[in-house]
Amino acid sequence: MKISGNKPPDSKDVYVKAPKGAKGDSVSQKGAADRVGVADRVEVSGKAAEIAELKGIISGMPDVRTDKVEAVAKSLANGTYRVDPGKIAGKMIDEIV
Repeated sequence: MKISGNKPPDSKDVYVKAPKGAKGDSVSQKGAADRVGVADRVEVSGKAAEIAELKGIISGMPDVRTDKVEAVAKSLANGTYRVDPGKIAGKMIDEIV
């Protein structure tokens, strides 16, 4: 492979059109004609139904847990909110690994 210059190739060099009447056209048309009477069918497993149900439950939950937010705000206001640096460092390491 030879690389010359730093500009991308022209689109005319990248895409090559197949001439009309190529073998691929007749094969794809014939295959489509053979499948005219066949209907597609989808079956949902029990696991997929369970996942759909859980998604519905989750979408009904609020984005913000106001009870947790209020508890943290109250402890910040009281000066009782404490940060555990070891716990924070542990979580950061867990995410890296």
